[in-house]
Amino acid sequence: MNEVELLMEEVVKRLPETKEYNQYKNLLERLKAQPDLYRRVGEFRRRSIVLQMSDNTRAVHANNELQKEFRDLQSNGLSSEFLAAEHQYCHMIRRLQERFLESAQIETEFLEE
Repeated sequence: MNEVELLMEEVVKRLPETKEYNQYKNLLERLKAQPDLYRRVGEFRRRSIVLQMSDNTRAVHANNELQKEFRDLQSNGLSSEFLAAEHQYCHMIRRLQERFLESAQIETEFLEE
């Protein structure tokens, strides 16, 4: 294994030590203890991801409709906390990914043509 791979292994090994990861995992376990709520949150997450990955020209409207349909999750303390923790953990991972890709300096101008 080269030095870069060792450093990446170190980062991966340390992720579970972060506040974001631990909060996410703790709330996930609490959520799983309530199967009906867990299924409802799962349905919201699935549909939200589908919307985010689609080429829907009405994405803002569709997202607003999804938020209305699942508004009960925002008023439930556990599901609301879980979704916020998941967002924070994913945001941390995305920042790591962006930093890694920016420093990789791979030429991508051909994608813009």
